[in-house]
Parts: sequence; structure tokens; C-alpha cells
Amino acid sequence: MQMSRTPSVLLPQAHGRLRGFGLLQVLLLIAVLAGLAVMGYLQWRERSAVDSSRQEQRSLAQADRAIATFATVMRRLPCPDTDRDGLEDCADTAQKGWLPSITLSLAGADSGVDVGQLRYLVQRGGGGNDLTVLDDAWRPLEYDTTGKAFHMRATTAMTDGTYKAGILTLPDLCQRLDVGRTATYATGMAEVRSVPARTVAYALVHPGAGDADGDGSLFDGVNASPDSAVEDPSRQPLLAQYNDIVLERSFPSLQVALHCAPLIDSINTVALGHDVALQVDDLRKDNIEAAKQAIIFAALGAALTAADTTVTVLGGISDAGNAAVDWAICAASLGLAVNACAAGTFHTSAAVAAGAMMYLNFASVAANVTAAVMAGNALALADSSVDASTLTCPVNDMSQAIAAAAKGVTDAKTDRDALKTQITNKQNELANANSARNTAIDTLWAKVRGGKSSTAIDGRIATVLNAANNWETNWSAVQASLALIGNDVTGQSDYGGYKGELKSWTEQANTYAYMLAHRTDMVTQLQSEIAALDVQIAAETDPTAKAALQKERLEKTSQLTLLNDPVKLQEQYDDAVTKRDQAQANLTAEQQTLTQAQANLSTAQTDYQSAFGNLRNAGRYALYDGDGHVVGTACTGGCRTGDVFTGSGIRDALLDLFGSSTAPRLDSKYLKPVELQKALKALQDQLPNAEKRVTDAQDLYDQLVNRPDPPPCNITGKGVTPMPPQVAEDILIQVDEKGGTR
Repeated sequence: MQMSRTPSVLLPQAHGRLRGFGLLQVLLLIAVLAGLAVMGYLQWRERSAVDSSRQEQRSLAQADRAIATFATVMRRLPCPDTDRDGLEDCADTAQKGWLPSITLSLAGADSGVDVGQLRYLVQRGGGGNDLTVLDDAWRPLEYDTTGKAFHMRATTAMTDGTYKAGILTLPDLCQRLDVGRTATYATGMAEVRSVPARTVAYALVHPGAGDADGDGSLFDGVNASPDSAVEDPSRQPLLAQYNDIVLERSFPSLQVALHCAPLIDSINTVALGHDVALQVDDLRKDNIEAAKQAIIFAALGAALTAADTTVTVLGGISDAGNAAVDWAICAASLGLAVNACAAGTFHTSAAVAAGAMMYLNFASVAANVTAAVMAGNALALADSSVDASTLTCPVNDMSQAIAAAAKGVTDAKTDRDALKTQITNKQNELANANSARNTAIDTLWAKVRGGKSSTAIDGRIATVLNAANNWETNWSAVQASLALIGNDVTGQSDYGGYKGELKSWTEQANTYAYMLAHRTDMVTQLQSEIAALDVQIAAETDPTAKAALQKERLEKTSQLTLLNDPVKLQEQYDDAVTKRDQAQANLTAEQQTLTQAQANLSTAQTDYQSAFGNLRNAGRYALYDGDGHVVGTACTGGCRTGDVFTGSGIRDALLDLFGSSTAPRLDSKYLKPVELQKALKALQDQLPNAEKRVTDAQDLYDQLVNRPDPPPCNITGKGVTPMPPQVAEDILIQVDEKGGTR
């Protein structure tokens, strides 16, 4: 019966097919343009995320440098600021508080952040090993007459001591760091909350983009508590409830940053010379046997330096490994794993410093060999019966360091291979996700056509697919803009970013402006206050109270120094104003970008809902002719045999593909491959770094194996003039008081 239709019915249908062919071409062009737009946006988004991460890294890096500067000048670490006034509170025994940015500034170190912006944890526990206290913890080594043991010299403040007391320099802090490095973990120490827990010299915490866990504190997890702990720097966001950035300074890392090993070695080398002079003096007093020990002492010095080199190499290899892992995490998250991105910077710096330390220690080995030659010559000169050829020179054993470097090569290759496995697994995961996506799209087509070859609503499928892509693009733009501004995910709260920068630099500029306007009065007032403090300090007998008064005097003295330098003060003010104005300009521009992005997202979401509904509703019923072509939709009465109900099938297929009719879900079958492709590219981009780590580890191993031999030991017994012991001791004390030679 249907085959008997007249041509007048078929002609309009053929004309409709021609119109359909043109529409498909237009839709194809739109799809191509949309794809190009998405690619461009993704590239912009990646750059924006990395820029934001780098900005937060710079804040932590500047604060870290400020603490190192303070430690170098004050020979201790600053106490936390517990009342958020920017000044350290050493009278308070708390180990965690806020970064004392004003104290750092007054001591000549610019932390780059304002009061209360960063959390600060410092080690003040562990058997009284308080890194914020300066005392005489280290003295130059003294070698006994057996040549088998050594210890720090006893001062006149100790029983039977003869060395000068009260020399307070950077090596004293270095000694406390070494004690902390070897101390067994105990409750009450400043720690990183990891498994197992590990102690730290200090740690800094940046709040990231906002209050991720919604508890009212900018900081998340244990970072927000008064406990003497911070979260592990490698902790990853969990359900968007954690976004803090933790910078951990281990004891060995801070020792490297402060150049502890070469400073201490330089003093000990002079101390060794002093002991040699004593031995030669004993020799001149017929104590020939004691002088022979001087050569053994030099051998001990060389062995000590070899051990130090081994520790340095081990630390460098460890930091290089940590850096590789951190950078891999950073890259895999497009820079959004800001904890790992920040940590990678400092691990890399420590690894580079370790390489420099290795060369310094090689030089120290050579110096000890030279000292042995000098001692041998003195011995041969003092006692003509001594055969110079029987005197033994020191031997430098680097076997442990070489073994450690070999392990570094193995570990680097293992991590590189693990990265390759991750790439393969991610490729497989992406392939499965693409397969699931294609299957879901094919299912949608099948449900729309109801088992036929085509329908009049085919074009609505491409419309809803494009709408989903457009929504994802605009949603990402809004999130990126919120992060740059410094809002939380609701866009309501001030948590950092450009807002935080503006607040910080505005307050800083106001502080400097007040100092400039009242400089003369403040100088007079501070001088009077410092004089009064001097009287109190002299009369105070309680050590704790005296320490608090001394801290207060230091703060006022530092502030007075800045006030007495109006040129420097003006420079500080001008710099703060410039940075404040730039932060305001950045904030204004980004707020305009956010407004447009939110408008675009609203439009995109409306378009998606419309496209979703148009496709779902159009398929409630479909009327087909004998050729399988739709001739009508949504029959409400008089439906004939052969009419197909496709509405529920289309609805189920749409939800299976997109996850929701309100907005597509990011973990839906349609958008999941997009997210996986980003992660795969980041891992692939990290592979060259992993290969470079293998190369660098191999280079370090080769340097150790092929290191230059120390100078030849040539004890000839030809004349030397022994140095008087008192002169040698005076030189040692001068070097010790300077904190080493540079």
C-alpha cells in the first residue's frame, strides 16, 4: 500500500535530503572550529595553572631564603609568631605559628610575605635541641694522642678546659642541625605527618587557593592545628578538600644551604694545624713519639672528609630522586599539584649544592695531605734519626661514596622505568575510556534512530556534543580565573592570589609610610627604649626572661637601623607601592576576565540543557515510512503499526554519555578521555627529565670514580720552622670567631 504513493509525495522528501546534506557540512565546519577553540583554550589553561603554581612557589622560595639569611646573620632560626603581629615570640614555647615577617625584615631579610600569610614550624624539641637558641654548641675538633678518636675542645667554662669560651658563630647552629639529623624521633618534636613520621628543621605552609576543607581556616588538615606538625609535602588533594603547599627543610638540606660542611672543615683544618704545631713543639722538647702522631692526625682528617663526602653524595642522590618524583607529580597535574611543584624546586637546589660540596671536600682532602707532609717534615727535621721514607701518608677512601653514587644510578633507572610504565598504563586507560566513549556515542545514535538508517533529528546529536565541549571549556576558564583572583570555589571569600598580594603590599606600604612620616620621633623613642632594655638585661637573672628581653632589644635595634637609613627606607616604601599597584591592576583585569567567563559559562550551560532537552524530547515517538525515513514525530493519537517509541532509550543513552541533564560531568564517559589525555601528555613531558636524572646520576658516579688523586706525599725532612703553639692557637681562635674561612 505504501509503494503506491504518488511522486508528488516523494519530491519534497528528496528536496529535504538535499537540505540535510548542506546542514551536515555546516555542522562539520562548526565541529572543526570548536575543536580548534578547545585546543587553544587547553593550552592557555595549562599556562595559567603553571603560572599560578610558580607564583606560589616564589612566595615560599623567598620566605625560605629570608630564613636562611636570618640564620646566617643571627646564627639561629627565628621563633614562630604566635600572636600574628609579625614579630617572633621566643618566650612562647610553641613550635608552630606564623612566619615572623617583620622580625625577618628588621634583621635585613625580606620574606616577601606579610603578617599571618604563611604558617611556620620550627624544631624546638628533641632533648633540648632548640634551633631558635644560640649557645656554644660547637668547638673545633681536638685530636687525642692515640690518633684513634677526636672530640670538640673543652672551653674555659668547662672543667679542665683551656679553649676560649663563648664563641657564637654559624657552626654552632650547624652542630644543632647535626644533632637533630641523628636524633631518634620522639613525641613533641616538630615533624612532617607522614608514615613513618619524620622530623624537620623547619617547614613553611602556603594556604594555596583557599579553604579547601571548608572549616573556616585558610589552612587544611593538620596545618591548621596548633600541633607541632605539618602535612607531608607530597600529600595530594582528596575530593578537593586539601590544597595547601608545604615546604619542608630537613636537617641535611639546611646544612647544605648554610654551607655547614665547608665552614666547619675550614676551621677544623686550622685546628689540625694547631695540633700539629703542638706536636712539633712537644717534639722540640724531646717528645718525638707525640710528633709522629701528627701524621696520623692528618690521616684522620682525610678519613673524616671522606666520610663527609659520602654523606653529601648520599644526600644529593636522595634529593635528586625526590626532585624527580616531585616534578613528575607536578607535571602530571599540569602544575596544579602545587605541593609537589614547590618541593621539586628545593630538592633540585639541594642536589646541585651537593655536587659543589663534593668538590670542596676533595680540596679539603688535598689540604690534609699537605698538612701530613708538613708534620712529617717537621718530625724529620727535629729528629735526625727518623727515616722520612718510613713515615705513612693518609689514604682517602671513597668506596662508600662510590657505592652510594652507583645506587643513585640504579634508582634513577628504576624510577625512569616506572614512569614509562605509568605512561603505558595511562595510554591503556585512555584507550579504554575512548572505547567506552565511542560505544556510548554509538548507542546514542542507535537509540535516536530506533533501529532505522536515519532520522530527521540526527543533527541534534552533534549539537548536544558541541554544547558539552563548550561547557567544559568555559567551566575550566571560570576555575582558572577564581584561582588567580584568590577566591574559593564559590567565588565569595578572599584567600590569596591577587587579592592576597594586594592586601599584603597595601599593609606593607602603609607600615613604611608611617615610618617615613614619624622617623625622627621613632628614632628618639627607640633609642630610649633600647637604653631601658639594657638596664633590665643587666639586672635580670632569670635566663628565660633575659632571653626575651634580648630578643626585644634585637628587634628594636634592627628597626632603628632601618630608620637611620632613610634612603633604604624610602626604597622599601617605593618597592611596596609599586608591587601594591601592580597587584591592584592584576586583580582588576582578572575580575573582568572572571565576569566574562562566568557569563560564558552560564550561556554554555543553558545551551547544553537546551540541546539535551531538544534531543531527548524530539525522540519520544517517531513515525517512519517504508524506507525507514522519519515522516513525523510525537504521534499523540492515531499511531499506526510500525511507529517506534524512542524517548526513554534516548534519555538513558544521554545520561550514560554525559552523566547529567543539568551539566556534563567531568568524569562522564564523554569528558573523561579529555582529562586522561591531559594527564598522559604531562607524564610524557616528564620523561626527558627522568632520562636526564639517569644521565646526571651516571655523571656523578663517573666523577667519583675518576676523581683526581690527592697531591703526592713527599716527606723529605728538609727544613721547616715550627710555629709557636700560642701563635697557632691565636690564629685558630680568629678563624673560629669569623665562623670559618670563605
